Amino acid sequence: MREIKFRGKRIDNGEWVFGDLTRYSEEMSYITVDLLENELHQVYTETVGQYTGLKDKNDTEIYEGDVLKTYSGIGVVSYKEPSFVVSGEYQEVFANCYDEFEIIGNIHENPELLK
Repeated sequence: MREIKFRGKRIDNGEWVFGDLTRYSEEMSYITVDLLENELHQVYTETVGQYTGLKDKNDTEIYEGDVLKTYSGIGVVSYKEPSFVVSGEYQEVFANCYDEFEIIGNIHENPELLK
């Protein structure tokens, strides 16, 4: 069973945080890093991405919004029910080759990678 967690970019300092997602409205999203320590951060809703449960060839966790270098070029990770896909020139399902893909950035910090 894969771990369900999210990431988002903090509103107060722009750093990425990872944990559980809570949304109070379309504009108000929070990531809880540690519930016992009450570590909760408001994040930009548009930066929230779910962990795919997979890692790239460098053992880095793959999230929605990551830009990957794949067999067919550059693609963006997104959720297309019932699975995650890499959308680019060709849409690819992760299948069994995700560990040969490489994260080269994300759509929030590196939009130029998609040009």
